[in-house]
Amino acid sequence: MRMSRHRARTAFRTSVALIATATLAVPASLTATARPATPTAPATDTAGKPFVQGTQTVAAYDYDNAIRERIEVEVPNTDADANGKTDRVTVDLIRPGEAAQAGIDVPVIIQASPYYARDPKTYFDANGTRQVFGSWLDNYFVPRGYAVAFVDMPGTFRSTGCSDVGADFEVLGTKAVVDWLNNRGKAYTPTGAIARPDWSTGKTGMIGVSWNGTIANSVASTGVRGLETIVPIAAISSWYDYTRGHGVPFYDEYMGFLHDYVSNDASPRCVEMTNEIEQDSDTRTGSYSRWWDPRNYNLDAGKVRSSVYVVHGLGDENVKTRHFGEWWDELARHNVPRKIFLHQGVHLDGFSFRDEWVKRLHPWFDYWLQGLKNDVMKTPQATIQRENGTFVDEPKWPAVGVRQTKLNLSKAAGSQPGGLSIGTGNSTPVSFTGTDKESTDAAVLDPTVVKPERAVFLSNELSQAVRVSGTAKVTVRVKVNKVASGIKARLVDYGTATRFANVSNVPDTRVCWGDGNTADTGCYPETRITKSTSDVSVVVRTLADIGHYKSLNRKESLQSGKWYELTFELNADDVVFAAGHRLGLVLTVEPDNPSVPFTGATVTLDPSKSSLTLPLTGATSSLAEVGPAERVPGSVLAQPEPEKDPAELMRQFVEASR
Repeated sequence: MRMSRHRARTAFRTSVALIATATLAVPASLTATARPATPTAPATDTAGKPFVQGTQTVAAYDYDNAIRERIEVEVPNTDADANGKTDRVTVDLIRPGEAAQAGIDVPVIIQASPYYARDPKTYFDANGTRQVFGSWLDNYFVPRGYAVAFVDMPGTFRSTGCSDVGADFEVLGTKAVVDWLNNRGKAYTPTGAIARPDWSTGKTGMIGVSWNGTIANSVASTGVRGLETIVPIAAISSWYDYTRGHGVPFYDEYMGFLHDYVSNDASPRCVEMTNEIEQDSDTRTGSYSRWWDPRNYNLDAGKVRSSVYVVHGLGDENVKTRHFGEWWDELARHNVPRKIFLHQGVHLDGFSFRDEWVKRLHPWFDYWLQGLKNDVMKTPQATIQRENGTFVDEPKWPAVGVRQTKLNLSKAAGSQPGGLSIGTGNSTPVSFTGTDKESTDAAVLDPTVVKPERAVFLSNELSQAVRVSGTAKVTVRVKVNKVASGIKARLVDYGTATRFANVSNVPDTRVCWGDGNTADTGCYPETRITKSTSDVSVVVRTLADIGHYKSLNRKESLQSGKWYELTFELNADDVVFAAGHRLGLVLTVEPDNPSVPFTGATVTLDPSKSSLTLPLTGATSSLAEVGPAERVPGSVLAQPEPEKDPAELMRQFVEASR
């Protein structure tokens, strides 16, 4: 069961001047209601539209003839930078010229970003020559009867106002673009003339990777009318969970770092906010407070009116998989029309898997934005790339037949590591000690060798494959010899296998094709795809602070020798454990906070009241009892360590958003 969090959203707690109330509260009359089991998009008249053939759009317009214009959209009632002027966001629009000449209105695909100041369409080749390419979105969709809008989020690049890292200013500023495209707002040309969206159907969709996808989640959570669909790719659903692992901050002063990174610093007020954001985020305790509510879009999933196509890499350790898992669960609870695309890569655009991704995204936009009856919602809900690199379509996610299966911890007779089974655990205590440093993945190697810095629990050898699909949880009963300590749980696959792994962007390189005028044209980040053979794979890593055993909202000082029970969720996943392999749970002692000195601690665990609960499907009979005591190979890891440098994470953010 998840720790409860606040449900009443509150305004961002700073002294920023607002002309009027600028919270994201939505009237009850606009709150989403229960949806039909088989949702449909409104029908659209396709007569006289050369870009429509049957139930799909085709490249009918010349990209070189596209209309390119820049406008500034007013953000109502908001003066975040306290300069006495209503904030404005800058929007670059690209729309088909032939459609405008013929008087044909078109829908709009929006990509909002805080990164355009860093020129995401530019890179330098090996010879130092500056290369510029267009976005694949406008190259691909403008010839097919769509407009594409690139939005500078508030307080970034050419937009006024201030960024606030996922909260009200950022969300209201981008929402204003949707409102304007539906004739509910004001916008101006660079000369000051009023800009009118008289060429727009009012139907809009949002798409983006990383922060660009996060803003799609956030705007959808306002319930804004006219936003028909979003495609969040490697996107955050809760900024608290992006910066913390169950009360453990991943980095010191990270929220301030994020704000400073994207802010255009055009206003002294925005500069002041960097320190305020860091102070209010409360890195010193790592606790959740109402300050995080506007940055937690899961709380407002019930307001979502748009359909949602979730895309995420199962190997993403930047925006961890818990983000799509929690968001998906909330969307399902509110019956939001949705699909999901999961790949084996890391922090990547789905377009990195172009052949598989575009053939699914294209009809999705055609259905929701063009109103074409292509039956896309009758196709399988989930597309999953398996460990061997193949893509499979499935009727739903999590997988059909998944059951939450509780595996108890115990000491297996005659063996040094503990046991992991459906059978009853025992009460033999297990102690393990950590230092002042965070552990590495080397902690999972050689699981049958006694090592004082970890506790290992192994299942029996699997007679048949089992699959984890969804979100798991760990419950531990522990006592600690210090006032504070963190703990890390690693779910491990022990068994030799060749895996499709290490899918990542190659920094500052692009693959481009076509001439800009054809159906098959555009650019995307070059990816490096490799396969590796190993006998150990860390499937999931999740941190937790034992001091937050009562609640995420308050950190408790621990008393030496006192037993505490802590339950925390692991990051969502979808992975198959092959026949002949073993499941492993490896626990280590970790620093509880990077801002507070940690000298190490010893944790003692009671296996009889500790467990691992997995969403399993497949033959689980092998998990009924603990297996025989025998050596388990485990010397070669399948993947590198997660990135520890915040600056490198931001490079990945920018690179993935291109």
